[in-house]
Amino acid sequence: MADKKERKVEFDRLNLVGKAIFVTGTTARFVGDLLETIAESVTTLVVDVEKAFKEGANPNIDDAKILDEHDEKSS
Repeated sequence: MADKKERKVEFDRLNLVGKAIFVTGTTARFVGDLLETIAESVTTLVVDVEKAFKEGANPNIDDAKILDEHDEKSS
């Protein structure tokens, strides 16, 4: 596979089976590239969120406290 040569394929000259294989291969390549792009985006997002969380964690700040609590009916 290291010496893989790409051929130009004339879609009009293919028979029905060839066209089906060509379209299937093109679709599979597109879906694979799309999934790879999505995976890279999600990975980047997770890394950025984790980095922001760790940078924002300040030991001098207490956890959130509830100051006032009331029912929706009494408002």
